[in-house]
Amino acid sequence: MWTKKAASIVSMAVIAILLGLATRNLLLVMIAIVAFVYTTVSMFANTSTRLTADREMSNEKIFEDGTVKVELRILNQGGKTGFLEVRDKLPKTLQLKEGTNYTYLNLNPKGATRLKYQIKCPLKGQYRIGPITLRTHDPFNMFYKEKTVAFESDLTVYPQVRDIKELYIKSKQPKMYPGEMKVKMPGPGQEFFAIREYMPGDPFKDINWKAYASTGKLLVNEHERESVSDVTIVFDSRSSSNYGMDSDNANLYGARAAATMANFFLKRRDSVQLVVYSDKVLTIKKGTGQKQLFELLTALAGANPKGHIPLSGIVEVALPYMPRNSPVIVISNLEEDDSTRRAVSLMKMLEFDVTIISPNSIEFEIMAKQKKGEKINSTAYDILRLEREITLQELRGYGVRVIDWKPATPMTQVLLEARNY
Repeated sequence: MWTKKAASIVSMAVIAILLGLATRNLLLVMIAIVAFVYTTVSMFANTSTRLTADREMSNEKIFEDGTVKVELRILNQGGKTGFLEVRDKLPKTLQLKEGTNYTYLNLNPKGATRLKYQIKCPLKGQYRIGPITLRTHDPFNMFYKEKTVAFESDLTVYPQVRDIKELYIKSKQPKMYPGEMKVKMPGPGQEFFAIREYMPGDPFKDINWKAYASTGKLLVNEHERESVSDVTIVFDSRSSSNYGMDSDNANLYGARAAATMANFFLKRRDSVQLVVYSDKVLTIKKGTGQKQLFELLTALAGANPKGHIPLSGIVEVALPYMPRNSPVIVISNLEEDDSTRRAVSLMKMLEFDVTIISPNSIEFEIMAKQKKGEKINSTAYDILRLEREITLQELRGYGVRVIDWKPATPMTQVLLEARNY
């Protein structure tokens, strides 16, 4: 292919030869002929090469703000390359932390080289690194040949998971299964709950002999029952969740909150189910353990803002999979959805314990305009805030916990607010 330099020289040569013939100037004609010869020699000087390339990454799955080391290996199986231009395509969200993904070099026949760099992953998502572009230039930089190596690597960036000490969201009907969740009622367990009188059939190992020695009555120790709850997290990933900036929006904040809560519940040995809705519905059926956590994190990483599916439709689709009387946590900015009241009413009719965590998209949008230096119509945003507050109050009227999450409020504080309702 032609470079700008070659195109410029040929253009000037054409102009020179036309002017030379028009004015019968032999010097201009000779200059044009030399330029054509120079261009022709450069064209044949761009020799054929056989280049191969591959890529190795230190991690294919990582959490936000993590660093990935990348190494490109380039091998020349043909002739001389001349100037070799190498570019490894990166998504715009990823940041180069060290090294470079673009360079010039000279690779001898049968020669090989390595290009190392590090990338920082500030935002959750599923990314594809590549392809690798290899471009060889002739010695005069007049022509080039480009080859694209369709070698792409997938990189999954999980949302941040914060460590929280307690989250007082529990099922009204916990399952009888050994675990770490205390339900403040007597039953099988390890921790002391109360002392009561002995009844026929009680195990002798539960008799409190010290109490018997002081009172003369047979008393037994009761333990606090341990159980497992079924928890459902409903995550709103519609296009309206993208209001704001790439680094500050409801989709990003909501995914981090969902990941943090899922990690907490699974550590507590609860069974967690995730429903993500955007332009389609993705349901991760309830499960426990580390494998379930990474399935949930993968779903949240791939939850890109798109679509307009209403919440009421999600509730109707997901209800068959949701255990009755169990906690349901809805993470949504509640924007552009007239079905929210109907969906909440339906969940309360079925006696679900509903908590709504609502990232405030109005504040995200204002923050984005302030950083861009754009003018803000305060009156319009005051009206939007008032409409939002009315919506939140109406939802609270159904007996639902509703938390208005503003960008300035840390996520851990927002999650702790859920226990105060």
